[in-house]
Amino acid sequence: MTDINSKAVVLSTARTPFGKLGGALAPLNATSLGAVALAAAIERAGVDPTDVEHAVFGEVLQAGVGQNPARQVVFKAGLAKTVTADTVNKVCASGLLAVVNAMRSINAGANSLVAAGGMESMSNAPYLLRDARWGYRFGDGALIDAMIYDGLWDQYFPMTMSTQGNKVAAEMGLSREDQDRFAYESHRRAHESHSKGHFADEIVPVRVASKAKGKVVVDKLPRRGEVRVPASVGAANRVWDHEPSQEFTMQYEEYAPFVTGDVPHVVVDRDEAVRADASLEAMAKLKPLDKGGTVTAANAPGVNDGAAALIVADAQWAAQRGYEALATIVDHATVAWDSPYICLTPAMAASKLLDRAGLRHEDIAVWEINEAFSAVAITSARNLGLDESHVNKFGGAVAMGHPIGASGARLVGTVINQLRKRGGGYGIATICSGGGQGDALLVRVG
Repeated sequence: MTDINSKAVVLSTARTPFGKLGGALAPLNATSLGAVALAAAIERAGVDPTDVEHAVFGEVLQAGVGQNPARQVVFKAGLAKTVTADTVNKVCASGLLAVVNAMRSINAGANSLVAAGGMESMSNAPYLLRDARWGYRFGDGALIDAMIYDGLWDQYFPMTMSTQGNKVAAEMGLSREDQDRFAYESHRRAHESHSKGHFADEIVPVRVASKAKGKVVVDKLPRRGEVRVPASVGAANRVWDHEPSQEFTMQYEEYAPFVTGDVPHVVVDRDEAVRADASLEAMAKLKPLDKGGTVTAANAPGVNDGAAALIVADAQWAAQRGYEALATIVDHATVAWDSPYICLTPAMAASKLLDRAGLRHEDIAVWEINEAFSAVAITSARNLGLDESHVNKFGGAVAMGHPIGASGARLVGTVINQLRKRGGGYGIATICSGGGQGDALLVRVG
């Protein structure tokens, strides 16, 4: 193993449960889900929200969400106006890339404390009326589903990723039985993980208000961050003395997605899509998504809502202030390939990462490979020479769901969770993304 040069450590992780399309989390938009995860991550880390300097969040389906969704998360979570924010979109790898960008910022010395994560509300993705701006002179207009077009549609070989998944699975010789078996195991493991409390260190329960639309019921509002003027500015720079007018002074209690008090609500504390009653017999009866194919609703992930967040810090900065580091973010690798062959890119990225780190796959104690489909995880595991029983031990996206902007950040949190439960070691989170790219992140606990 080469020397670890990264200074970036994770102080906390938090995620919402993942909801079904139109399910219990559907009343909350993506930025509210992101704020729930971020507020929980800040509280778990025990850091002063005033110390957070930057935030980077992934989101894919940004149509209709509003300007810079990450900036919205900053304000909704109670952070100060001086916290800078970036939104990243690398399709399914967006949340993982947000963590990578936090690591890069810290290693470059640009920041000491960064919030990173990902979010998606696929339930709230709009339909687009593309030609409406200039008017329809004659004939019908078509509604474009932004969820499919911006998230699930290959722009180079025009078809859905599930259709491509069918074609590539056939080319790779993956049987329906193998894919269903893997999917069953994903549900079994995820259900067991929920039952045994394995996700307690990851999931923050969400109390969705029943009548106050778009609100989350909390015992107390998040602690507010205070404005921080960069020390380098100096007292002579009067621009930083500006105070906004009353009209442009944010009223946090009105803007925030949080409400307190005795408000009727529904508690969401588990991933909605996980099936305790999953069976191979029931899976075998489902029709394939494409005629003659092998990909079904059972061995593909759902269309979901959710968010995940991590607090990432400079190791020395954290140690000096007495914060516990859960893990070190060691390194990252990314690859690109033919866009339909996303089943190959997680293994490619992980192999590149192992080579960079001077490690073998036997050195990795925890493997998380995003289950974009069962076929992706199976192919990736085989190409890496891994026993499938060693992959996604807490279950995966086929069972828990795949809110595409959030999944990469969820994977990192799950790797850290597993490593800490087993007493340390190296872990890899690897994920494919639309357009034929792959990303892998190496973390170490202990």
